[in-house]
Amino acid sequence: MANRNFKPGPMAIEKGTIKLWGRVVVGASGAVASQDCRGFSVALNASPGVYDVTLEDNYTALRMFTTNVIDAVGAGEGKFGQVISEDVAGGVLSFTVVATDDGLAADVAADGIILIEITLKNSSVDY
Repeated sequence: MANRNFKPGPMAIEKGTIKLWGRVVVGASGAVASQDCRGFSVALNASPGVYDVTLEDNYTALRMFTTNVIDAVGAGEGKFGQVISEDVAGGVLSFTVVATDDGLAADVAADGIILIEITLKNSSVDY
């Protein structure tokens, strides 16, 4: 761990902006083998390439959802995550991993990694 005096996180014009980050390691058949997520957890849905995110808290709005998929060496085409449903007020959202070559849902290969960043609004006050 770095031994520094880190300052508070990113600032935003919008009140109550929250950022959550996570790292998911994928096992066999696209299932989650391990995860290091703060403020949420991830599980494989029954549909191919679809993952469900369960937030530990409820929020007023989803501002951004970003993924980077790092497939195991030699696993093929690039992939990215695309939100397919969200209800952050209810604490859930789902995303599908999509292959860049054909735009279809695709499982992440075993030992692949999904990096996730979620930006949420935690206030009903508009600014």
